[in-house]
Amino acid sequence: MRLNKLSMAVHAATIFAASIALAGCFSDDDNDNNITSTPSVIEPCSSVLNAIQVNDMCVSTTTVSSPAKAAQTPGTAGVVVTNPKLITHLGANADLNQARYTRYALADQDNQQPDAILVAVPGTLGSAHNYFRLAENLMIKAKAAGMTVEVWGFDRRSTLLEDTAGLDIAEKNRDVKIALDSLFGGELDLDLSPELNRRAEFYEQNDVPFMVNWTPQVHSQDINVVIELAREAARNGNVFLAGHSAGTGFVARYAATDFNFSGMGAEEPGYAKLRGLVLLEGSGGALAGEPPSDAQLDAVEAAADGGLYAAAQAGRISSYIALPGLSPRLVASTEVLGMQMVFEDTINGTQNILQQGFGADRNGKTNSVYQQVEGLVDRPVPVTAGAAVGTFQDDDNILTPAFIQLSMGIIGNSNADGVFTWLDNDQPLPSSVFVDNGPAPTMLSNQPLIWGVEAEPTNLKRIAPSFFVGGTNYSDWYYPSTGLLLANNAAAGGANLGLDTSKLSLPIAQGGRGRSDIVNQTQARKIDVPVIGFGGTNGLTPVSGLWRSFANAIAPCVTMTCNGTPRMLSGAADLSAFPTYGGTEGGFEVYMSEGYAHNDVLSADDDANNNVIDPLLAFIKRNAQ
Repeated sequence: MRLNKLSMAVHAATIFAASIALAGCFSDDDNDNNITSTPSVIEPCSSVLNAIQVNDMCVSTTTVSSPAKAAQTPGTAGVVVTNPKLITHLGANADLNQARYTRYALADQDNQQPDAILVAVPGTLGSAHNYFRLAENLMIKAKAAGMTVEVWGFDRRSTLLEDTAGLDIAEKNRDVKIALDSLFGGELDLDLSPELNRRAEFYEQNDVPFMVNWTPQVHSQDINVVIELAREAARNGNVFLAGHSAGTGFVARYAATDFNFSGMGAEEPGYAKLRGLVLLEGSGGALAGEPPSDAQLDAVEAAADGGLYAAAQAGRISSYIALPGLSPRLVASTEVLGMQMVFEDTINGTQNILQQGFGADRNGKTNSVYQQVEGLVDRPVPVTAGAAVGTFQDDDNILTPAFIQLSMGIIGNSNADGVFTWLDNDQPLPSSVFVDNGPAPTMLSNQPLIWGVEAEPTNLKRIAPSFFVGGTNYSDWYYPSTGLLLANNAAAGGANLGLDTSKLSLPIAQGGRGRSDIVNQTQARKIDVPVIGFGGTNGLTPVSGLWRSFANAIAPCVTMTCNGTPRMLSGAADLSAFPTYGGTEGGFEVYMSEGYAHNDVLSADDDANNNVIDPLLAFIKRNAQ
């Protein structure tokens, strides 16, 4: 169904109508802002330069140069920055050929050498803080088990385009109004806050056509920079690579890439730098069903050799993701909501600031962000910041794309000021939120594949800092979807070559076209490290059979924890929903969490229903050397 403002508003009104009817089920005491989750503590982390302490973690973000010098990209030799927005934001000497990661370490372990580091790649529209809660849960449990584990959340280079200077000032001053002014003060005709010297720049599609040259290989090279740093930092080079959603595809491509692009000398496979692969709510990837045709290879070369860039310049394709209701301004607005929740120390404080009017009405509308900024959608009744987030991102909103959904409660009553609140997962919830989707399917042909009783495992207050805190955030404002499809999609990237691109990449003498400069995934069939997968039964990978293609694509596990058992014991060639994998002995495990939505595998509380943290820690402990 095509999304638009009207359909979203109508659906939001339906949610609120049902919620208002439901409100009588709760006493007034249930909505008195008595959140019982641990409050977020944000302060300098004294032992780490430029780090902040959030709850139990020291969090620091680092940007480093990448060897991937993408064509037409600021920072590449011969590229002159002329776009006024880029100059205002980043300067005439802007360099976007950089990799960025956020290090999570327990505050009382931050000066210890980690026994293992999990480098974690986000998926569509995700940023490093997607892993904020998983990092906290994993590291606390590792400490209890006598280990020091760190998580390094990876950020795509697209996050460098996010103009967060004003948001950083707002965070420092703990003033959400500065954040609103930085992003949207121009549309509201506000006087510039004295703390700011300018407002944020937002990039339209035609401002950044060079983004289409940020291909999977560029992405893999950026990841490799962080992997090498992690290998230097971790004991015995114990580095694991995780991906979530589309990030599992980036993990698989990294593992399959030969980083010796010369075509001469020893191979430098990505997988050989890792102790294991972690695939969260995504199945990794697959080999192509048949060898690519010459026409398909021609199409990939044409796209890489300027075709995508010319199309983006002409406006025929998008430079970054273009989905209804998910504009950069809307994605950025969640940072304002996160600040409001954290600064007020409750998800249910004053009315959502994006809904509040500033001065007299303008253009026949309330002078609010929701009413004046294109692409943002108001709610039909007043809501708190928590309710604004919940009514957009909770999995019960059927118009929310599945790849951003969380399960985190339900709309509550209105408070004494007539503002509707959000019931977090540690509040009494009605039975209606625990939908029973029935028994597990037996075959992949059974649709839909979701099953089990839905859970509400994510605590909104606990993850609120992840929307904005420190040098990164929760969402990628400018997800570079077009470039990342090169050689992975016929419409945008020429053709889908699958995980093995040898026919394009290898030297001509070895049966390829010698185009390792485009993509060099020649190692897929040699990947021999352990793999673990995690799915949610209310998510995008609700059955373990969806990992079958990746298990069939790679080599048997040969590390010291494997004993020659095949990756798959049964179901390798059928459509069974739950085949039997080789487990720890075969180096392929899959775990399901019942009732979890797509992002809950990252953000869920670590309780008895969480089937991610314990198996993940056991995987790391078993395979670290």
